[in-house]
Amino acid sequence: MKKYLIGKRISLHGLTKEQLTLDQPYYHWLDDLSLDLFTNRSYFPNNMEKMEAYYQQAIANNNLLLLGIFDNETSKHIGNITLQNIDWIHQTAFIAWVLGDKTFAGKGIVTEAGIMTMYYGFNKLNLERICGGVVEDHPASKKVCLKSGLKIEGVKRKFFKRNGKRYDSIVMGALRDEWMETHSEKAEEIFQELPI
Repeated sequence: MKKYLIGKRISLHGLTKEQLTLDQPYYHWLDDLSLDLFTNRSYFPNNMEKMEAYYQQAIANNNLLLLGIFDNETSKHIGNITLQNIDWIHQTAFIAWVLGDKTFAGKGIVTEAGIMTMYYGFNKLNLERICGGVVEDHPASKKVCLKSGLKIEGVKRKFFKRNGKRYDSIVMGALRDEWMETHSEKAEEIFQELPI
């Protein structure tokens, strides 16, 4: 499989139909409610029709970059990362991710994927702003956002509801010039080959 963005530990590349099937991990991540404590992914059970529809929508959508996160050592598909809601006029996008394979949690994989994706977004897609968000009670995701170079910009009070409890949502963002000053060297250390 051709790798798109090549890092020293992970690579990011587009998904194929074969990676959506029942015998592949991606399908099952969407039914794993423990991966969906603070997102909107798994309100309803997953099925092949939903997977196929999302895939078709993703490959036809020029405002969405969907990349799989793959471990270089094993070639295993361990997560996904997206730049979504890309606004080509205002040069903005929203970053989101899922680490489906829990054996890779706590190893800095998502932070590396975030830095690689943001570097690509700022330098190849010419974005000026990348934003994200995290529920206040999700410290691991907040840590990934901060280490990836997103800064806290504000709070949406009682924005997210789960199991009868309301949570604040932290609004985060990065501006190209600021991010390049603080994170371009980190990106260069993570990439095996810088995207040109």
